[in-house]
Amino acid sequence: MDADLYVPGDGWLHRTDPRVKFLITVAMLVLCLVWRNWAFILGVLIVEHIMLVTDHVPAERIAWVWKILAVIIVFIVVLWPVFDPSGTHVLWQWGWLRLTQENLLMAAVMGLRIPALGFACFLTLFTTSQTKLIRGLTSLGLPYKAGLTLATALRYIPVFFSIFQSVSAAQRARGLDLGGKTNAAGKKRNAFVRLVDRFKSYLPIIIAVLIRAYKMSQSVGWAMESRGLNLHGIQRTYRVQLRMTVADWIILMVTVAATAGSIWLMLWRF
Repeated sequence: MDADLYVPGDGWLHRTDPRVKFLITVAMLVLCLVWRNWAFILGVLIVEHIMLVTDHVPAERIAWVWKILAVIIVFIVVLWPVFDPSGTHVLWQWGWLRLTQENLLMAAVMGLRIPALGFACFLTLFTTSQTKLIRGLTSLGLPYKAGLTLATALRYIPVFFSIFQSVSAAQRARGLDLGGKTNAAGKKRNAFVRLVDRFKSYLPIIIAVLIRAYKMSQSVGWAMESRGLNLHGIQRTYRVQLRMTVADWIILMVTVAATAGSIWLMLWRF
């Protein structure tokens, strides 16, 4: 398991200052949440894909995003007309189920909004390393300790997952049953009983992982204290220094202009 979604590369989006990418992501998120226009959201989604493709992000990673969002998109598109029977232009009705032009259009908007919001976040996550991501947040005002906590958490997620896998393998080698599909007589049990038994079987693994995590947190805490983390009156320094280039300022101005134009178009339509 790797908690870092960063895709190594040297494209134009990779070289962009993380603070500019934060602005792009926030602008897309806000506009897609506020404006309920399927054409606009579709346009944002197309722009996001163009940005990723021109930055040479592998198609496999883009397809991976669509794969994890596909189930959510289908559920929203299918269930939205069921729970939202509003609308005056009825296209089909059967009992309490009403398919109207309005709720079908809103279902399409919501179906497009989910991937648009997702790719707006992945624009930054795919093209920004964890170091620059945290450094960008601290340069925008995030406290040093909060940034260090976030960086440490992201760093140790795969470590704890690896510990969980190794402990699980060791427990299974000692005969621990993690399936729990059948009882001692060989008969299948109902789903609820299997779920409870499965949770109970994972308890020794969870306890062992928590003990390992506690010991590791002690060593990490001592290492940070030895580096003067809690000393007062000390000006902290950063290994990664962010500097805006001419290309960053151009991308920033284009983003601000595009956002202002979208807001003007939204207000003009209404």
